Amino acid sequence: MPGPMGGRPNRNQSGPVEKGSIKSLGKLVKFCKPFYFAILVAVVFAVGGAVCTIVGPTYISDLMDVITAGITTSVDMVEFQRIAITLVIIYAVSAVLSGTQHFIMNTVTQKTSKNLRESISKKINKIPLAYFDRTTKGDILSRVTNDVDTIGQALSSAISNLVSAVTMFIGVIVMMFVTNWILALVTIGASLIGFLLMSLILGRSQKYFNMKQEYLGVMDGQIEEVYTNHNVVKSYNGVKSECEKFNDTNEKLYTSNWRSQFLSGMMQPIMSFAGNFSYLMVFGVGIALAINDM
Repeated sequence: MPGPMGGRPNRNQSGPVEKGSIKSLGKLVKFCKPFYFAILVAVVFAVGGAVCTIVGPTYISDLMDVITAGITTSVDMVEFQRIAITLVIIYAVSAVLSGTQHFIMNTVTQKTSKNLRESISKKINKIPLAYFDRTTKGDILSRVTNDVDTIGQALSSAISNLVSAVTMFIGVIVMMFVTNWILALVTIGASLIGFLLMSLILGRSQKYFNMKQEYLGVMDGQIEEVYTNHNVVKSYNGVKSECEKFNDTNEKLYTSNWRSQFLSGMMQPIMSFAGNFSYLMVFGVGIALAINDM
């Protein structure tokens, strides 16, 4: 059913919205069925690029060991060249895999967005006329343009970034425990504080992003309706009431947009704090371990 703003459901009600979001996500997954193989290839490339990125520092450590061992005598150039060439190959492969993965996902995203717009266009020609009576033209246009672009941007970054992030997360944790399990636990404990803070921010910011999209559709509808029927509005002295409606919607859009951007902007400082706090804890514990020869 249309929401109180004239066309979209009330997104401030968390229960129905969450169920609707899961249902919409399932429909989007089915809609991407023609590109399953390409997405799978992109996922494999993303995992490969992340693995190369994880393995690289190990060879850098070996390279530093060779240089350190050669300070008192002489550097083993044969071993040095072998490790250096291996590093170049690893990072070159990582760059190729990551670049190919981004190319595939961008192609899939644009084709999916194109197919989605075509499906919306066909759907508009089949829905009952009553839908257009209760939904503004601007709201419909907002769905075809703004909402589809938002879906495309999310699809482009979500899959590749999620796979790369999960692979990096698991790989880094494994490498940390292999190197030193005590420092690994300290790093994880310090990072959990940042994750906790970020989860709180995400929980509050999501509703404002939903409100932003809602009010954007309402504003597009008001603008399109007023400018299309400008003569009628002027003839029936509706300028003042339409301006009041626009200012009210504009203020709500400004508030929701400001709050969403403010909360999302807090993510970077929180991540920086978590990272610096983790460095500090690792530094302190590392010094204690070194003093005690552990």
